[in-house]
Amino acid sequence: MPNDRTKRILDSIVGSGFNALMVFKPENIFYLTGFWGESVAICTHDETKLFVPKLESSRASNESKYSEIITTERGVGLIKSIIPYLTKQRFYSDCSDYETIQTILPHTDNSKFVLNEGPFRNSRIIKDEYEIEKIKEASHIIDKLYEICKEEIKAGLTEKQLQSKLLFEAMNLEATSTCYPYTLNPFIIAGGPNSALPHFETSNREFANGDLVVIDLTLRYKGYISDATRTFALNKANPIMSQVYDLVRKSQQQGLENIKEGIECGKVDEACRKIISDEGYGDNFIHSTGHGVGLEVHEQPWIRQNEPKKLSRGMVVTVEPGVYINSKFGVRIEDTVIVNDSAKDLALTKFTKELLIL
Repeated sequence: MPNDRTKRILDSIVGSGFNALMVFKPENIFYLTGFWGESVAICTHDETKLFVPKLESSRASNESKYSEIITTERGVGLIKSIIPYLTKQRFYSDCSDYETIQTILPHTDNSKFVLNEGPFRNSRIIKDEYEIEKIKEASHIIDKLYEICKEEIKAGLTEKQLQSKLLFEAMNLEATSTCYPYTLNPFIIAGGPNSALPHFETSNREFANGDLVVIDLTLRYKGYISDATRTFALNKANPIMSQVYDLVRKSQQQGLENIKEGIECGKVDEACRKIISDEGYGDNFIHSTGHGVGLEVHEQPWIRQNEPKKLSRGMVVTVEPGVYINSKFGVRIEDTVIVNDSAKDLALTKFTKELLIL
């Protein structure tokens, strides 16, 4: 029998005449089976079949839930193993690989095989208690890493050296890198003028007295992600730095106070952005206020301008306003937050948001 997650997705597509899922994306397979690896899952109301290469079969048997394990060859062999099933059901699929789609299409048609990840994303957007507990644990690990930052950040230490220390400690605490595809580094660690770049690639630059240092930590614990950012000052912060820091902190607090069930995501962004814009730094707030987190670093919902989607209880989102002064410094403060039914600060990262001068 399918688990509740599988049943929820299948029930959502019945009205459109489809009765099965063909799942390729690792995050969605993990969500439905508990297995993360090279595989394809076929899910119906009666059963879940998990197709895996021989080298993964033992691990899949140990880790997957609710699944019949079917052993295949790798690559093309894996795809060929699912082709006989294409005529038996009408599938919604999350497949986005062009070659795979080209292999499948000669054996079915658009009336029986639809590429639409919407039902998967719509199910994953609300976290259950198990998921929230794992996100909380990832957040606790991030708190411990910020304590290490407080002790380790010193003039002469490089960004990459700090990254190495933090990654080592994270793995000791059973967390892993998120392997986010748009960066070459597991963390964003940016000192001095580098902090003016929101997605700076961590470098060999040494921290120097007078730097602001942005530390953006994104960690995965047993599949689930937490995301937080703190900004530190090294030895001193000039008056403009302190002013901008206080402004970003005020903006972030306003955003946290607006995270509640029923509010439009765009209204949260607006609340943060207005505080920064009113002080003349609107053009220096160059990204959205936040995003959902879960099995991916960035997933629905989007906390951005004019976003009409409303927050619902059980969503997990970030609130992360920032101000960036080109070639000089940047400030960002970010927490991962559980959406509740009231404007109560449920930020999962507890490390202080006072400006620490190290």
